[in-house]
Amino acid sequence: MTDLPPRRKPYLIMGVEDRIGTTSIPIDPEKVVGIIESDYQDQTSPNTPEDASSQAIARHLIEFFEHEVKHGRLPKNLLPLQSGIGNIANAVIGGLKDSNFWNLKVWTEVIQDTFLDLFDSGHLDFATATSPYHDKLLLRSQQVSNSPEIIRRLGVIGMNTPVEVDIYAHANSTCVMGSRMLNGLGGSADFLRNAKYSIMHTPSTRPSKTDPHGVSCIVPMCTHIDQTEHDLDVIVTEQGLADVRGLSPRERARLIIKKCAHPVYQPILQSYFDKAEFECLRKGMGHEPHLLFNSFDLHRALVEEGSMQKVKSF
Repeated sequence: MTDLPPRRKPYLIMGVEDRIGTTSIPIDPEKVVGIIESDYQDQTSPNTPEDASSQAIARHLIEFFEHEVKHGRLPKNLLPLQSGIGNIANAVIGGLKDSNFWNLKVWTEVIQDTFLDLFDSGHLDFATATSPYHDKLLLRSQQVSNSPEIIRRLGVIGMNTPVEVDIYAHANSTCVMGSRMLNGLGGSADFLRNAKYSIMHTPSTRPSKTDPHGVSCIVPMCTHIDQTEHDLDVIVTEQGLADVRGLSPRERARLIIKKCAHPVYQPILQSYFDKAEFECLRKGMGHEPHLLFNSFDLHRALVEEGSMQKVKSF
C-alpha cells in the first residue's frame, strides 16, 4: 500500500467482501509506554430527522434504480452503494429497506445507523467502511475505502448531498456563499468522480431567516465548485430527478430547471437561462451560456433582501 510510483501495485479487491492486508498492525513493544482504556463516547451531533422532502427524494431515487434494472443497466441487487450522511441519506437507505432490492452491498467511507437497520431487514448482505455486525462489516483504512481504483472497478453508486447545484450540474459541497466553510469535502470527490453512477441529492430549497423557501439549491452558477459537470450523472430533489448523462450543457440546464428546481424558482431560472442563451448565441458562444454580470444575482438578493425570490428580473 505504501509503495511509491512507479512500483505501486493494484489493490487485489474484486468484491466488497474481499480482504487484503493483515489482521493486525505490527508494532515494536519496546515503543509502548502504556495502554489507556476509555469508555468516553463519541461526541457527534444527531442528524435531522427524515421529512417529507427527504422521503420524496428517496422515492425518486428508488424509482430510478428500478428503471435502470428494468432496462438492464443495473443488476437486480444493484451495484455497491456509497452514501454520505444526513437526513436525505438516511431517507434513501431507509427507503431501500422497504424496497424490492435484496442482497445489497455497500462500499462507503462512513456508515450511519440506518445501514444497521438495513442489515436487520435482510436487504443488506455486506458493507465496508472506515467505522456487533462483525460477520457483515469490514473496516478498512481510508486509503483503501476511498481508492479511485477500487471505486471504479466495483462500479459503486455514489450518493452525496451538496450545498448547491447549478443549472449545468456543477456542485458546491463545502462553501456557503462561496466563502463560508460549512464542512470539509470528505470523500465525496473520491466517490463522485469515479463512481459508475454519480448522484447528488438535495432539497430544492432551504429556508432563510425570513422565507421558508428563501434559498434555492438550484442556482444559475455555483459560488464555489467541488464537483464539475463532468463528474455528475444524476441530480435529484423532492421535485424530481434529472438524468443528465450524455446531455449537452444546454440540454442539462433545461432538464434540471424542469425536474429539480422548486416551482417558485423555475420561472426565475428559466428567465436567466433564456436570456443567457439568447445573448451568447447572438455572439457565437453558446456552448454553456452565462450572463457573467448576473450569475450571482440570486445570492445577492439573499444577502440584501433576505430571500433569493426577491431577485430582480434578468
